[in-house]
Amino acid sequence: MAKRPTVSSISQDFDAVVDFFRSVRILSGNPTASLIASARRLHKATYSLVLWRFRLKGLNVCGKVFIQELASDALQILPQALMGYSKSTKLLNRSLIENLLRHLYFADHPVEFQRMHGDKRFYIPVSALKEYALTHPAFWETERKFDAVNKLIGLYSELSAGVHGSRVHDLEMRIALKKISLKENTFNSQVKLVQQTVESINFLLAVYHNAQFRKLFLEDRRVILRTMVPKARQALMELN
Repeated sequence: MAKRPTVSSISQDFDAVVDFFRSVRILSGNPTASLIASARRLHKATYSLVLWRFRLKGLNVCGKVFIQELASDALQILPQALMGYSKSTKLLNRSLIENLLRHLYFADHPVEFQRMHGDKRFYIPVSALKEYALTHPAFWETERKFDAVNKLIGLYSELSAGVHGSRVHDLEMRIALKKISLKENTFNSQVKLVQQTVESINFLLAVYHNAQFRKLFLEDRRVILRTMVPKARQALMELN
């Protein structure tokens, strides 16, 4: 069996992340136990996405780059949220969805991937990426049992409203740098949104790359599966 890539456990990684955040003053003072618990939940979600970057093997470059960017986006969410940058946190969360959709599309379309990099006028709109995921044969069976694609599309619309300030309550109206600060209730809302996004992304990646997912070490599968509700886990178990 191939040697397992070195990635620390979630608990060890979270402790190291907290130590780093303290050293650069992203996290200072005496944070409440509830804040640390929420930060741990957010870390568990984003850690599971970073894991795919180390575990998926043999991807063509068309799909690989978006898995790498997915991990990059996931890595940046926790510090942004802890510093109180709620709009950029929403933007990163929305970018997770975009990179998942691009991964699914371009992994299947190497010619279009080449055109995207060679022709500045060539562009696949997000609406086309959504439609491709909705009609992808890999998800015909699972979408009826756990509608992960539809959930992501709904989340994308919600996050876009927050990013663009489409509604009055989405506006931040900050007028001074000192107003940029962590508000625990806002942080908790961000955690829930990220968890919902991560659940559907992990589910779709586990379906699309099911052969590799089934061969992952048990601990790695558990990290990913624990981001999902029982309904999603059951749908994965019933895959042929």
